Amino acid sequence: MTKLLSFGELLIDMLPHDNDNTAYSPIPGGAPANVAVGYAKLGGNAAFCGGMGDDYFATQLNDALVQYAVNTQYLFTIAGSQTAMVMVSLDELGERSFNFYRHNTADLLLTEQHLQQIQWHDFSTFHFCSNTLTDNHAAYTTISALEHARQHNILLSFDVNLRYSLWQDTAQIADAVARCYEFCDIIKLSKDELIFLAKQNHKQPKAYLDELLACGVKLIFVTDGANPAQALSEHFNIMLQAPEIKAVDTTSAGDAFIAGALYYFNHFNNDTAVHEQILNEAIVTQAMDFALRCGAQACLKKGAFPALPYLDEVLTN
Repeated sequence: MTKLLSFGELLIDMLPHDNDNTAYSPIPGGAPANVAVGYAKLGGNAAFCGGMGDDYFATQLNDALVQYAVNTQYLFTIAGSQTAMVMVSLDELGERSFNFYRHNTADLLLTEQHLQQIQWHDFSTFHFCSNTLTDNHAAYTTISALEHARQHNILLSFDVNLRYSLWQDTAQIADAVARCYEFCDIIKLSKDELIFLAKQNHKQPKAYLDELLACGVKLIFVTDGANPAQALSEHFNIMLQAPEIKAVDTTSAGDAFIAGALYYFNHFNNDTAVHEQILNEAIVTQAMDFALRCGAQACLKKGAFPALPYLDEVLTN
C-alpha cells in the first residue's frame, strides 16, 4: 500500500504572463494539492482532502485534479462558500511573492464530520502544510486529521511552507506550528523558515532542529533554493547540492521536492518498511537526490500542476 493523502488548501493561483506582472491567468494550485499532483505525475496513487467552494473555480479545480489522476473522493463541496485565490508575482529571477484572498473560504471550513468519512486504512502516507493552521477552526480540524493518521500508523509529512501574510499575528506562528511536531515523522523547512522559527523560539537554528528531533521527528529536510539542501536525523546529517538550472518559475519547487521524497520512500526499496527507510542514511541520500531533481524540473516551466515533473523527466535529466 503506497497511497498518499494530501490535506489542506486547493485554490486558484493567479499567475502572471511575464515578469512585469501585467496580466494574469487562473491556474489551480495550493501547496498540498501540488504535492498530490506531483506524487501522481510521478506514478503514485494520490488522493486529496480539502474543502471546495460551489463557485465556477471549484469545477476548474476538481477537473484539474482529475486530469492528473488525483482521487477527489475526499474533496468536499462546502455549500455557499467561495474558492480561495492568491495573486502570484514573479521577479526577474523567477522568485515569487504572494497576495492572498482567503476569508472564510472553502479550504478553511472542513470539519471532523468530513474526516470521519475518510477510509484511513487505505493510506500509507499523510501530508499537510501550515496554511490550515492560520484559522482556529481549520487548525482544530488539522490537528484532528493528524490524530486520525497517527492512530492508523500512517507516515506523517509536514511541509511548514509559511505564508506570513495569512497570519493575523505572526508572533503566533511558532506555537501553532509546534503543536503539530509531536505527530510528525518528516518535516520540511526552507532555510528562511528555519531562521524565522528559531528566532521566534529564541534559539539558534541548530538548537531548534535538535529540539524537533527531541520531539520525536525522525527526519528533517531543509531546502535553500539553488544552494545545498540538508537532511538530518538523530544519526546523520546529509548535505546535497541541487542541480544547476536557469529557473523560469519557482512556484512549485518545494512541493515537487517533498512529493518526490515521499514518492521515493513509497516506491523504491520496497523490501524495507517506509518508517524504517527514513532512518536509513543511504536511502535518505538517494531520496533527497531524487527530490532535488524533481524540484529542479519544476522550475523549468510556469505554473504549479503543469510544471510538476513526470517520472521519466526526473530519471533522464
